[in-house]
Amino acid sequence: MRTEDRQATPTRIQLSAGQSHSMWTARDTVLFVQSGCIRLRESPEWMSETILKTLSTLQDGQHYQIERSGWTCLHATKSAEVLCYAGIKPRYFSLDFITRLLRAPTRRLRTIAAQLMASK
Repeated sequence: MRTEDRQATPTRIQLSAGQSHSMWTARDTVLFVQSGCIRLRESPEWMSETILKTLSTLQDGQHYQIERSGWTCLHATKSAEVLCYAGIKPRYFSLDFITRLLRAPTRRLRTIAAQLMASK
């Protein structure tokens, strides 16, 4: 896990035995169990006509990287403390960037045409 890609301070989640906590997690979020034991259920995924469910048990010192964005449920089988490192924020192209990208070849063609016309 590269620290420059993650938030500087993780979110700390403390759970008592038997307590559950649901939260929205982005893809590549990392959950680190500092103490205790949890059962982790990632958001379900459709595959053809089947729903796939991820259920993992994590103990002291173990970590889990979320594979897809969605609701994640943590259930403490005994008192637990979990650190949640947020996933990398997606980088989307802005409309301005796409417009400039599409105009670039046109500008080059105009420049070349102007140079050809000037040389005649």
